[in-house]
Amino acid sequence: MDYSATFARHFARLISLLQHDSGNIDEQKVSLRALVTLSRNGPVALTPEGTTLRANEYVVPSALTGVHDIVARLIEHSVLRVEIGAGSKAADLLGAARILVAHGVPGDGGAHARKKLAALKPRSIAFVTPEPLPDRPEEAPTEAVAPPSATEAPTEAIPASALAEAPTEIVEPERPRATRQAAALLAELSGTQDVSKFTPEELFAALDATASVDVATRVLDDLVLLTEHCVRTGKPTVVTEIFHGVVARDTAGLRDAELKRAYVLAIRRMSKPAVLRAVASLILKRPAGKQAYLEVLERAGEEGADAVVEQINQAPRAEDRRMLVDLFRELTDAVSALRRMLGDSRWFVVRNAADLLGEMQAATAETDLIGLLRHTDDRVRRAATNALLRLGTPRAMKGIYDAVADASPEVRMQATVAIATRKDSRTSTTLIRAIEDEDDADVQLAMVAALGRVATPDAVQKLIRLAEPDGRLFRKKSRSLRVAAVEALGDAKTPAAVVALEELSADKDREVRETASRALAQAR
Repeated sequence: MDYSATFARHFARLISLLQHDSGNIDEQKVSLRALVTLSRNGPVALTPEGTTLRANEYVVPSALTGVHDIVARLIEHSVLRVEIGAGSKAADLLGAARILVAHGVPGDGGAHARKKLAALKPRSIAFVTPEPLPDRPEEAPTEAVAPPSATEAPTEAIPASALAEAPTEIVEPERPRATRQAAALLAELSGTQDVSKFTPEELFAALDATASVDVATRVLDDLVLLTEHCVRTGKPTVVTEIFHGVVARDTAGLRDAELKRAYVLAIRRMSKPAVLRAVASLILKRPAGKQAYLEVLERAGEEGADAVVEQINQAPRAEDRRMLVDLFRELTDAVSALRRMLGDSRWFVVRNAADLLGEMQAATAETDLIGLLRHTDDRVRRAATNALLRLGTPRAMKGIYDAVADASPEVRMQATVAIATRKDSRTSTTLIRAIEDEDDADVQLAMVAALGRVATPDAVQKLIRLAEPDGRLFRKKSRSLRVAAVEALGDAKTPAAVVALEELSADKDREVRETASRALAQAR
């Protein structure tokens, strides 16, 4: 199968995408780039024949993606043939495809389609209809009302000499390294539409045996189709084998620019969530292949990182999570993928991304994490607080200090626990002020315990006042608050704290007295 049949397959796929998946811009770009590359090989005439499509002298089966769609569109627009010259521009190809996808005017002899195409002023694309084309007077009028047969002479838009010069075989005799077996396989590939009958080894043998960009593009296309088939049939090992094989050959150093482009397009087509999910699912099942998984996921960029994040979030055990995180750290786009997830509308996606950024100590995400402290969901704010603590930068810590005054009690408690790791006057001052305004009993007790861990002189003095029977700040101090303050003094273990515990050991309240005695023994 030569370039014309491959061109037809990509054009049919573009028509299908525009008609059924118009929002999939990335896939449309992939098909369009492939069309531009293939168009450089020579002209192509696309003719509907029943339920199939003819590309020059080759028949493209209707079972392939988009063939049925393009045939239906050509019939609706009364277009007998689409003539595409060599070296067609991307804008012209896309414009022609969009005209065909739009609704036609039945019975107008193709006038509507011709008018739309003429408005684009394409340099090398024409619609042949039952009526003669007014903008091409040099051609003989076309009176045919049915697609021409393979024996009829082509119009002047595609000279007979051009078609005669087009490659009709995919086995090139001048290739000295093509074995008979590989040559036979290449010939077989040109005559089949079911790629699932081939193994990856056979397809890679055909790929390695050819020096033709057209043939390599055709085989790469079949490898992509086989990959998608293996995803649907649940064969992640084969999916990984194919993807890694293509990536390995691409990174080996391709000198031909067009061949390099073909590999890039194939890799881009394989970098879909379902394919990458299949690769990432093997990290825990078959850890021996870690290097292959890493190379594939690395090449897929942020999409590859997304697939690993999904596996991390589903890890059943802590050791599984650690293994996945270790591999995730090695991906270049890991942090950028997580930062992108911070803008997701789903709170749990944002929370998980924040947790991972903190676990990776991604300093570049500092600003993003600080911004999450204003997120509407308190679960996200708690995760951001914990992540900022892991960063430990001055700006990160400032954000945590501010979170002590958060509207959510859970966030305030999380921030309290976080800043308690910093034993300085700023921390004690922040906690002392927060205790005075705190109305949640649990958060208040957490702040008291944090003062004991900070153990600065002003923190100890605050604890002594809270532990005393009567206090100026709290007119009705609860027993639980006094006991918590006594326990915090035991954690502080400073000389002033020990003296206070000795006095509290004789307190009138039995629970306070017993707690002070235990804390004093621990402090000594």
